[in-house]
Amino acid sequence: MKKLFTILLFTGCCLALLPSCEKSEYASSDSASGIGTGGSLARFIIVGDYLYVVDGDALHTFSLSQPVNPVKISSLQIGFEIETIFAFKDKLFIGSKSALYIFSIANPAQPEMLGRAEHFRACDPVVANDSIAYVTVRSGSNCGGTVNALLVYDVKNIMQPQQKNSIPLVNPYGLGVQQNYLFICDGSAGLKVYDITQPEMPTYKKGFSDGVYFDCIPYGNILICMIEGGIAIYDIYDIGNMQLVSKIME
Repeated sequence: MKKLFTILLFTGCCLALLPSCEKSEYASSDSASGIGTGGSLARFIIVGDYLYVVDGDALHTFSLSQPVNPVKISSLQIGFEIETIFAFKDKLFIGSKSALYIFSIANPAQPEMLGRAEHFRACDPVVANDSIAYVTVRSGSNCGGTVNALLVYDVKNIMQPQQKNSIPLVNPYGLGVQQNYLFICDGSAGLKVYDITQPEMPTYKKGFSDGVYFDCIPYGNILICMIEGGIAIYDIYDIGNMQLVSKIME
């Protein structure tokens, strides 16, 4: 347990909090813009000199101009049952059990809601880019609803997100996106990889059913997955020959 905790702590610090930990050859566009890389189940994220945190019903903004002394500068009521936060460029994508919210952080100290898309009541991590948002919804005793699926939203008109597709899944949790590939942690059904060359029409490419998968972080040429009992690390340099590198179990 101590070994696993140490590894997860290091991973969390380097990937979610400190983009400067990245090797130059792995630097992504988000990292270059000062966005920390975190999992889709994250409840906080750093963008530039600001920390954004979601709780059950609000978005809180902290200034990190003095990193050792964060200062809370604003709180914004969003709705109910807010669960996850994801950043892309100057946007925040916030998932609740019943909706996807999109905020502008063009003024990073004062996030402004741009759009909202409601969906079936269910747990819902989200990842996104300039034009598409991918949301997983999951049924369960703490989530409500009966739908287990990947929902695809067109967010080119940021004020009015439009659902374009729904792909049935078993019991999905977190997900990650990198270039033309989407990685979905489908619980006991394992890790699933989709080709999103056609963004609105994800195509199943391959899967790994060697554990219960909860969340993942694509990081350059590797994919770090949180699984039941530990973490799994995959080499994704060549998705066609994607391979498990190691598992670290408690």
